[in-house]
Amino acid sequence: MRLEHSSVRRDGASIEITYDDERIPALAGETVAAALAAHGVAAYRHTRDGGRRGLYCGMGACFECLVTVDGKASQRACLTKVADGQTIRSQPPAGTPEDPLAPLVPPPQGTAPEERTLDLLVIGAGPAGLAAAEAAARRGADVVVLDERPQSGGQYFKPLAPSHNTDKPTDRQFRAGLALLDAAKRAGVAIVQEATVWGAHTPNEVIAVVAGRETVYRPRRLVIASGAYERPAPFAGWTLPGVMTTGAGQTLARAYRVAPGRRVVVAGNGPLNLQLACELVQGGVEVVAVLESAPRPSPAQWRELLKALRAAPGLIGDGARYMLTLRRAGVPVLWSHGIVAAEGAAEGDGRLDHVRYAPLGADGTPRLADAVRVPADALCLGYGFIPSTEIARALGCAHRLVDSHLGYLATETAVDGATSLPGVFAVGDGVDLGGSRVAQARGALAGISAATQLGLTDTYPEESRRTLADLRRAEGFQAALWSIYRALPVRLGAVPDDAMLCRCEEVTFGQVRAEIAAGHDSLAALKRNTRLGMGRCQGRYCAATAALLLEQATGRPRAPEQYLAPRLPAKPTPAGAFAFEKPEWGGHQRAITPNLARPLEDGPLPNQEAEILIVGGGVVGSCLAYYLTQAGRDVLVVERGDTNLQASGANAGSLHVQLLSFDFGARAEAGGGPAAATLTLGPRSVALWRELEKACRADFELAVTGGLMVADSPAGMEFLRAKAALERQYGVENAIIDAAELRRLAPALSDGLVGAEYAPQEGKINPLRATYAVLEQARRQGARFLRGVNVTGIAALPAVEGGGWRVETSRCRIRAKQIINASGPWARETGRLVGIDVPVHSAPLQMIVTEPAPKLVSQLVAHADRHLSLKQAVTGGLIIGGAWTAVFDPARRFNTVSRSSIEGNLWVARHVLPQIAGLHVVRAWAAMNINIDGAPILGPVPGLPGFFNTVTSNGFTLAPVVARMTADLLLDGRTDIDPTPFLIDRFR
Repeated sequence: MRLEHSSVRRDGASIEITYDDERIPALAGETVAAALAAHGVAAYRHTRDGGRRGLYCGMGACFECLVTVDGKASQRACLTKVADGQTIRSQPPAGTPEDPLAPLVPPPQGTAPEERTLDLLVIGAGPAGLAAAEAAARRGADVVVLDERPQSGGQYFKPLAPSHNTDKPTDRQFRAGLALLDAAKRAGVAIVQEATVWGAHTPNEVIAVVAGRETVYRPRRLVIASGAYERPAPFAGWTLPGVMTTGAGQTLARAYRVAPGRRVVVAGNGPLNLQLACELVQGGVEVVAVLESAPRPSPAQWRELLKALRAAPGLIGDGARYMLTLRRAGVPVLWSHGIVAAEGAAEGDGRLDHVRYAPLGADGTPRLADAVRVPADALCLGYGFIPSTEIARALGCAHRLVDSHLGYLATETAVDGATSLPGVFAVGDGVDLGGSRVAQARGALAGISAATQLGLTDTYPEESRRTLADLRRAEGFQAALWSIYRALPVRLGAVPDDAMLCRCEEVTFGQVRAEIAAGHDSLAALKRNTRLGMGRCQGRYCAATAALLLEQATGRPRAPEQYLAPRLPAKPTPAGAFAFEKPEWGGHQRAITPNLARPLEDGPLPNQEAEILIVGGGVVGSCLAYYLTQAGRDVLVVERGDTNLQASGANAGSLHVQLLSFDFGARAEAGGGPAAATLTLGPRSVALWRELEKACRADFELAVTGGLMVADSPAGMEFLRAKAALERQYGVENAIIDAAELRRLAPALSDGLVGAEYAPQEGKINPLRATYAVLEQARRQGARFLRGVNVTGIAALPAVEGGGWRVETSRCRIRAKQIINASGPWARETGRLVGIDVPVHSAPLQMIVTEPAPKLVSQLVAHADRHLSLKQAVTGGLIIGGAWTAVFDPARRFNTVSRSSIEGNLWVARHVLPQIAGLHVVRAWAAMNINIDGAPILGPVPGLPGFFNTVTSNGFTLAPVVARMTADLLLDGRTDIDPTPFLIDRFR
């Protein structure tokens, strides 16, 4: 349904698109979402469980409205413009030769991305970003603004799209937006629309995709004005097509003159819902009701009303007109009411067809006995906003927790937007929530300060004083407004178990509650156990909800450091844009081994006793606990952070049997001998993983599909033949295959590959499921696990005291007869406590994962001459790695990804699997890997009876076998595999 307005005319040419084989009329200049909504289509992408999703956020943040456009997968309908003759599908391509994933962007040109040096870069063209850019440019700064949307203006101004035109702005909001945009352009600001910001590695290295190409901006000053997104308000059915945010409904109505539906319910908290309802009524839409969660304003609030009226009489007048318009149209405005459930049609695409709502009690709990059910085909939800702090957090700007509604992280800034990082400003609702007038004032102050820092003369000295006065007035209005609209508390306990919490990964409240009850009571543990926050929206629409649910369930207050770690890219970005060839290297780049733990618990514990103490709660420690408790031993495992959250929990899940290319030949550590000695361990360990999966009665997503190490040259094939011959001497099954056989096994791989080594015993595993399952089985067998326990001292006890060890920790004292050092990258630190050197180095490495793809490859894929590890997970995402180095940030005790490694890794991956160019990168992460000499260190330590090491640089594959060997040596003094090549003695 298209909305009519007396002064707005359709200006775009009439064109035609095809959606799922149906021909649909459209207007040039509008988005796919607008064209489909005008035609009454609400259902877009298909979920893994067979459901459908539709337009939700309307601003490109939720990735629910994905469609395939002319073969290009995962295009956001809310941002993608229509074109005559477009073929649009709700399903992704099949990834076959007949229906391939089309490249999302043109292939990169040259050997490196384009770089641009400038005075000031502004991210975001909303009120704050435009104000900052205009103020700095007017003082002589060279300013560029990057904005993801088709038009500038942000969520607030929402300018009229090119599909429509008007001789004059239809309201004050449109006029203000156009005036600010014109002022910025007159000042010389360069505005780049439809630019996706990957993120910022440093304040002077901001990466974006502009016109399909990676561009590196190197500003002298940076202003982050990335805006906010509407906060989720979960209930049963909130993922149905037809349920969307108020912002999405407003974008359709204001920018594209399209209604979200014919019978609309508007619900939430705040005056924006009244504005949308009025615009829909004036356009001829039936608005069933407006539900406001706040109580009806009372005469007792006259002071707040007076403050708001004095600060912004125009806005208060707008509010009065909204109420009058709705009253005249017969639309009920129900205070202290909220949504109970959304119900979909039993037939067809499952679009919303009924809404249930109820009055709210004083504590925010719905009174279900008084619930009302009404027919509706659209439900618009506006419950406030959450700042988009992803880029500021990735840079390391300081943040604080704001305990309002669901709660959110706000960037700590000075009044002019200056953050804790020199040269970086953050302004607008992307910092903290304050509305458009606060955002515009703070943006202007940031632009003035940035220009001053750049050494530019301030030719408008009075402007700062006036702007500061505007800011104080706007802040006073906001304080008064939200005192009037004070929301009732969020009661997540009232949300049913079958309601979705994580929209992307389809994780329900019931699943999350079960994990919390099982002891997985941190956001990081929930993420690893359920995939919550791992989808395309990257936690925007679930992390705050899950954090509050955890607090309400455990009583443990939320803290900024316990939120999900920021990951780049800030939003999914075309993989093909970042593929640049990089030189190869040999060996890992070693780094310091910092304490990365952020313990949830740090209070004192009672002193402990155990027969065997295991230091380290990762995959090796969990396997040790399993085998030792299986033998009836009393086992205590201590971990200074949380279990399975460091090297083990960030693992990619490859099960390697053959040597990696850099473990053989000239690039191998210690000449390759130690790595060759481990060849006997790989097949045995994969077999043990299968046994563990059966014993734990859990699905590890373990698949032995074989491994392919591919070559693209005759020299590469010669390398593989020599490597395969050595591996066969150690009992590894393999075969050298030609190009034809390679095509048969993996038809999606590049036609430029000339052959491969095939190792049928290799495969993949889900490291998150597997470690936790083994840990839980060990616990069932009697193992005790203590987290937040940092070992600070170890001393041998004399025989007169019964021998054994006394261990000092951050929370208690422990007495144990035997100790196993399973500290992974921190094994050297633990060894020093008993006076030995365990020659373990840490090596921060990074991995990349794409969005879910059709089945492209079954095998574990590596390359003979290049660093590459590639596999496809059960969820469909491609996991790409290969020992590309990451960067340790000592200021934050945090490993971060390297742009150069991202580019090089994606170049190799695309060279081997070309259809990667048709996928988006969802996230890249860095983890601490272990670097020894190519072989594990395990077994007893001479001169230290009762002290053992168990550390391996191929930790996940070999964890069961090294744990089993150490357990055998501890229990029986022998093992059926010769441990000699792996004892610490070899370093003496």
